[in-house]
Amino acid sequence: MAFASPPRFLRRSGFTLVELVVAFLILTIGVVAILELVSQSALNARYAKDRTTATLLAQQQLEQLMAQPDLEAGQLEGDFGDVFPQFRWRAQIQDISDSALAEVGVSLRRILVTVEWQDRRQIHSVQLETVQSSLPLLHPQEAVTQQAPESQVGMLSGFELSGP
Repeated sequence: MAFASPPRFLRRSGFTLVELVVAFLILTIGVVAILELVSQSALNARYAKDRTTATLLAQQQLEQLMAQPDLEAGQLEGDFGDVFPQFRWRAQIQDISDSALAEVGVSLRRILVTVEWQDRRQIHSVQLETVQSSLPLLHPQEAVTQQAPESQVGMLSGFELSGP
């Protein structure tokens, strides 16, 4: 005995429960992945902002230290007050001795500024370093245009030292 197919009005069209569960699972995985990407992007943006702020603060602190006429070798540290409470700075100042430079009356000082901040229980830092001379350093092209007196000029790795 052969069974006849049910009439067209009795056939059901639509999705089965298994198809709905699979579709919902795929949708859920996609939404979770998008939320994770948004969260990671926000964290990366915050880190970039903090790193930029720390670099600018380190530059500011370095400039302040270089402007001090009586800066001596040693270590200094501090913070940036209520404006940037999460950032702290530390500076190491070292005198660099070179007998050839000492003969012409030039002293060099190495200044290293480190700015640190804490983010999500992890400490991050930015370091800036420079060498400061007791005489102004001029690029060779600038030295030619300024024509410093011969008695006050010396050479330091491609840069000329000129007196006041």
